[in-house]
Amino acid sequence: ARCMHVRTPRCPATAAASSLFVYAIGRCRYSTQCRLQSLLRSRPILTGRRASMHASARPSSVVVDADSAEALISGESVKILDASWHMPATKRKGLAEFVSGPRIEGAAFFDIDEASDKTSDLPHMLPSAQEFESYCSALGLSGSDSLLIYDTIGMFSAPRVWWMFRYFGHSGDLFVLNGGLPAWKAAGKAVEEKELSSREVKSGNYQAKENKDLVVSISEMQTLTASGETNIFDARAQGRFDGTVPDPRGARAGHMPNSACVAFASLLDENGKMKSKSDLKHIFQKFDLGKNTVTTCGSGVTACVVSLALHEIGYGDGKHQRVYDGSWAEWGAAEDTKVLTGG
Repeated sequence: ARCMHVRTPRCPATAAASSLFVYAIGRCRYSTQCRLQSLLRSRPILTGRRASMHASARPSSVVVDADSAEALISGESVKILDASWHMPATKRKGLAEFVSGPRIEGAAFFDIDEASDKTSDLPHMLPSAQEFESYCSALGLSGSDSLLIYDTIGMFSAPRVWWMFRYFGHSGDLFVLNGGLPAWKAAGKAVEEKELSSREVKSGNYQAKENKDLVVSISEMQTLTASGETNIFDARAQGRFDGTVPDPRGARAGHMPNSACVAFASLLDENGKMKSKSDLKHIFQKFDLGKNTVTTCGSGVTACVVSLALHEIGYGDGKHQRVYDGSWAEWGAAEDTKVLTGG
């Protein structure tokens, strides 16, 4: 089996034994990142230890608290994904933190930057269906798996991975841990603290089917911003939306015409958990949700927090779940796009 690290296609870090892919850290002479990627795919993903939970006991919401997540893990075949990603300025590395711990027992790491279009100059753009299939298969996933997704911030990058699985036609149940690892730990749930060691995992056979209606291109965004007939919710903070705070990637500061600031942080409580459905409905009541909706942000990550919030209050249909994947990283850097400043 060849290394999944795109820039080192002949890396000897992987080896196949029957249907098991065995990985060990330190074999790859190419890069630390590749060695870590090999290790993360070696992690056996925890599945349920008992018979499936009765359907009536399943959570009715995608967003689940720590107790519900624990019940899912112990009661049925749920696979756990750490989807942590951090802004470059923080100097934090999700993968390195996953390897060193803490993490939820049995979790595998889903790397937004690795599962992306490597031909694009834009950050973590959606990969092709074939690339997504390869990445998920190497993690031991299939399209019918039930997945519990979390991140180490609380509610930041996990919704992006939730939306990615929706985009690629995942048929299994998808859950997002409300408040992520901090909420899990605060609830007294068990975590693994020790550094991750080499394991082996059975390769999956993931089959993806893109729902291209869920993603919006820059050319379509130019049409939508001109018409004003679509809700365009910008998940960036108010200062970045107004243009009073510089863009962290050096793009022009400001916002798109006919867009509204719905900062993702405004949808969360003081503990980084998504607010209650009644609170979310109150936030969105000033908008006409009968219109189609597109969410956007800096690079397509926190836009999905807004999409998840809409899903939670009953707007999970395709016309309310569209994401501008290029987001401000593309719009703000383009020469032919209109940028406004002020509130």
